[in-house]
Amino acid sequence: MINKKYLILICLLLIFTGCLSPYLKKDIALKIYLSGLLYEDEKDNLSAIKAFEQTIKKGGSDPYVYIKIGNLYLKENNYKKAKESFQKALSINRNLSEPYFGLGIVNLFEKKYTEAAKYIEKGLNIDPNKSSFRLILCDIYTKLNNYQMAEKHYKVLIEEYPENYILKYNLAKNYEIQKKYKDAEDLYLEILKDRPNFWEGYLSLGILYQRENKIEQAKEYIEKSLQINPLNKLAYSLLAIIYYNEKNDEKTKEILLKGIERGLKEKEFYDFLGSIYMNEQNYEIAEKYLVESIKIEDSSDTRLKLGILYDKKGDFEKMEENLKKAIELNSENSIALNYLGYSYLLKDKNIKQAYEMIKKACKIEPNNGAYLDSLGWAYYKMGDYKNAKKYLERAVELEKDPEIYEHLGYLYFQLKDFEKAIFYFLKAYEETGKKELLDIIEKVKNMLKNETSSRNKK
Repeated sequence: MINKKYLILICLLLIFTGCLSPYLKKDIALKIYLSGLLYEDEKDNLSAIKAFEQTIKKGGSDPYVYIKIGNLYLKENNYKKAKESFQKALSINRNLSEPYFGLGIVNLFEKKYTEAAKYIEKGLNIDPNKSSFRLILCDIYTKLNNYQMAEKHYKVLIEEYPENYILKYNLAKNYEIQKKYKDAEDLYLEILKDRPNFWEGYLSLGILYQRENKIEQAKEYIEKSLQINPLNKLAYSLLAIIYYNEKNDEKTKEILLKGIERGLKEKEFYDFLGSIYMNEQNYEIAEKYLVESIKIEDSSDTRLKLGILYDKKGDFEKMEENLKKAIELNSENSIALNYLGYSYLLKDKNIKQAYEMIKKACKIEPNNGAYLDSLGWAYYKMGDYKNAKKYLERAVELEKDPEIYEHLGYLYFQLKDFEKAIFYFLKAYEETGKKELLDIIEKVKNMLKNETSSRNKK
């Protein structure tokens, strides 16, 4: 219910201050308009819209009433009606900024960013002091990848608010995207001079230096960000990657463990540690960290690592269990598909299942030489030498690997092409030094010699 006491007070106030459009001073239109204001104040948007629409019918067109109706329709997510109301306001007076801003917001909500920018620009041309809309425009241009226009508006805002470090920070990010690295660096340093505890600034500057391959400076600023905010997950990850790329495993582990000790139980930290210890062949500790990772969140990639780890430990059952789980969690994990499939082939186990897994891996990565080798070997195991030849020859074109050479050696041996068999067995031996290959080579040489002798006798 409309409070009549408030209605009379607002009415008197607006009349004496001259804040009404001339037609609204008509008694009926005025009462309806004021009732609309009260409905709006009570957040009864639909009743307010009806009152304002009645105001127009009783008193004539007024752009500000249409603007109010447009804003209320916006609150109700009725974008079509909001748009119509703002357009009506413009048809009465094209020199008002509010309808343009309203149309800009409608298009923004509809994710029509180009149209949104166009209308807000028009509004700013009329009223350039609407900083909030200029800030919205910066975001819109960033979404549109129009970083030059975003930069232009950020600079206007910074002139207006020179103490606002967030605006400067956003402009520095904008410079980075445009690869204006010196401008970005200078602006970050300016911000940090005024706000020495702004850890995001140190981190961003560290990332910038890392991008420019200024590694020592990158370390310095990322570490400064950690001194201010010791729970900054990204800083630990970035530092760990930097030290890992420098082949400094001890420092990498130290950084990750420090993060964990400070309470950052991040899955990626445990995965990273597991991988490092696995590379060092310290399988017991690697297993511990990978199992901890799975406790935080089970994932296909971690199961894959754990499966490979158990393979290296010679535990086929646990390897199989974890690789199956990796595939269950992500049926497109081509590495797990190929790894488990090829492991079955090596044990002459589940050959048909192995073939299906490897075939799927090849479908995901059709130009992966290792997968094509596995598929060729699966055909070999099934006695389909024609397809085995097709895929093994394709594999050796893509990847020069002694295992592929060895597979081709066995294939050509079965095809009784002894010369090619010897050729590939020799290539495999030259790279691996496997002594058993020498025995095979001698055997094939003898068979070739016997075959040649038989041909000569004929």
